[in-house]
Amino acid sequence: MTGGLAAGAALALLAGTLLPAASASAATPAGTVHVQVTGTSAVLSDGQVGRAWKLGSDGTVVTSSLTSGTRELAASSSPDFRIDVDSVPTTSVLGWSLISVTAGAIPPDPSRPQTRAGKQLTFRYALGDNHLTTAGVELTRVVALHEGSAVLETTSTLVNRSPAVFRVGNYSLDELTPAPSLAGASAQVIGYSGGSDWRDDYRHVLTEAAAFDDEGETARFDDGTGAGWFFVTERRGGVSSRVGRDAGGRTWAGVDPGRDLFDFGPLQTAPPTYNRLDNPAYPAPIRQRTVQPNGTLSLGRAFTGVYSDGEAGAAAAFVDDFTSNVAPQFALTVGQNSFHPWSHSDALSDPNLRKQVDRAAALGIESYMLDDQWQGGAGGESGDWKFDAVRFPDADGNGIPDFVEYLHAKGLKLGLWMSPAEFNTASQTYAAHPDWACAPTGDVTAQVPDDAGLGVWDMTNPALRDHLTGVVDRLVEAYDVREFKFDFQSWVDCGSHDYNDYEDAFVGFVHALQVRHPEVTFELDETNDQRAWPFESAAIGPSWFDNGHLHGSGPAAKLLHDMWTAAPWLPTSGIGVGAFDSVLPNGCAGPCTASYLAPLMLLGHVTFWTDTTKISDTDAAEISWWTNWYKTHRDDLRGVVNELTSTDPVAGTGTTVFQPWRNGHGEVLAFRQADGSPVTTVSLHGVDAATTYAIHDVRTGELLTTATGAQLASGYDIALPQAWSARVLSVDPTDASPDPAVPEAPLAILLPLAALAVGVLLLRRTTQSRRSA
Repeated sequence: MTGGLAAGAALALLAGTLLPAASASAATPAGTVHVQVTGTSAVLSDGQVGRAWKLGSDGTVVTSSLTSGTRELAASSSPDFRIDVDSVPTTSVLGWSLISVTAGAIPPDPSRPQTRAGKQLTFRYALGDNHLTTAGVELTRVVALHEGSAVLETTSTLVNRSPAVFRVGNYSLDELTPAPSLAGASAQVIGYSGGSDWRDDYRHVLTEAAAFDDEGETARFDDGTGAGWFFVTERRGGVSSRVGRDAGGRTWAGVDPGRDLFDFGPLQTAPPTYNRLDNPAYPAPIRQRTVQPNGTLSLGRAFTGVYSDGEAGAAAAFVDDFTSNVAPQFALTVGQNSFHPWSHSDALSDPNLRKQVDRAAALGIESYMLDDQWQGGAGGESGDWKFDAVRFPDADGNGIPDFVEYLHAKGLKLGLWMSPAEFNTASQTYAAHPDWACAPTGDVTAQVPDDAGLGVWDMTNPALRDHLTGVVDRLVEAYDVREFKFDFQSWVDCGSHDYNDYEDAFVGFVHALQVRHPEVTFELDETNDQRAWPFESAAIGPSWFDNGHLHGSGPAAKLLHDMWTAAPWLPTSGIGVGAFDSVLPNGCAGPCTASYLAPLMLLGHVTFWTDTTKISDTDAAEISWWTNWYKTHRDDLRGVVNELTSTDPVAGTGTTVFQPWRNGHGEVLAFRQADGSPVTTVSLHGVDAATTYAIHDVRTGELLTTATGAQLASGYDIALPQAWSARVLSVDPTDASPDPAVPEAPLAILLPLAALAVGVLLLRRTTQSRRSA
């Protein structure tokens, strides 16, 4: 190793005595994780993905193999990471010396009991470079593999046991130098933007054939056959999130904090101005991560996976691992939120909202969330977090607002909005603890007019976090709160802590709450800025990243757009959707029918945002049918959702088709907007070529056809004869024989097309290889 200190060499020598050997069964069952460490190598594999490392006697570490099944993807000597420490580049073969590597089981997480078992390797490094004076700095990298997964999860943490502050610049969370034959693999880069108040391009996609360094949270490398490897970083969107490939072929995913300058958060309010300000002097490192003496810095988590079947296969591999092992198994309830249409008005109060509770049963609603302004009055403002006694009185004085008792008596669960990272200057908590504010930023922001007029707490303050934990404990215990919607968690610089530290502290705070209250759902509202969108927030729970700002689109088209931009890498079941957002009772052109809007809400975290007393009994009956179906099948919608059509639906035209798929079966949801073909052909993903599937119309229960997976993958025709119509089909394995030939669509669907002068043409088209809806 070049540039190593004597202490580093001594640690490397010691490492040879610290590497335990973990024997594995000679015949490892399929899906079972195999882990082994010797004095010169380490291995982690489960038959789907395998990774091996070569441990040098000089303390260096390289990835010697990355396999997808039996196929080799890696060069024989691929560094694992890069970290610029005080502007000095360091890697797993330069500047760091391995202390030890140990094998063990993945420890259980009480807030995520559904997590599959697995094994992990823990690599400990000491920093030793003759350009640095940072003895006492350690890096821990934990590489975990869950049973049955094709994805490796790598978490990196720095510990500073030295007396000096040091700064971290550009770093990779994971990387791979591919085998020479794969050096020219095509790359797909996806970056995600939050802050729907300002922009609609939530997802931007690039295709790269040569060297690149792009903003993005995912990078997929394809060998030309639809197979290869990918990276996903558990990061919020932004210019500092990077994926790339250098001229030598090294591929990586990581973070470059120096590209950031400032985050305006909700202070920037006028579209199309974006609320993130890039560093105009880059590469001058105006902003880097700072690690204080005796401090710890979590660099983040990256997912490295292998796949086939193109983007759909890669996304399915990632989402399967992510929803099973990383994201909490939050309740997929049918909920209602008070914010639309009442916002902060006097109608957000006990007498009016009882009417909504009374209507809930007819619509299948299971939970009711009180949004902003449930809190207030003396001792209740944001920061104190107690019920406003005027809006929600407690007539019998038992400490529980009458509305909460009424809601529970009707069998509904209670949800509460909070902005835990913010305070109102009228709160008693702020008066007692002004030192908890993010000084001076928090005091200044409290004077800036905005939606809530809130100042910013310093979330890095342990005393503040203890107070907020006590508030949540109290609300859960006193009122049986089952869902919290956290809002206004804008990232700001606070003294010696920059906004990245603030963000880390907030995410850690929420995870600690999940450990204390695993039965409670914690969701984030990040509609005004990026906050934690996309993968950092998805790892916490549901996300509201769109306030319904139309920007020239329509309400139904915008919801389709939100789902389309999230799929297939983000599970859409965690995306908040404002179902029937005042459009159904008030009327609008085209999509304002219950039979169109109800299937659309099924894809997301179902939440009614409307005055439900204005929904007619006829529409309520249709909606109730769909919410009851959802309750029976909602776990099927928790996993990957493939997008089977390529055109962005935001303009309100064309047909958009989604395919939720989990555990070998799923659904197809198709939405035809203002125009588009009466029949849309799609290719299904995840189907087994030799398996026969039964296709039913979910709403009618009719068996439409049976077909093999090979036929469904080659092309399936969905008939939508009318504009602004929707269909949901179920796709389930069956023992029945496949129908050798059926019309392109059932006769009952095609007959209306005759009036459109295309029915005859469609009825003549039959095929052996295509099965129809």
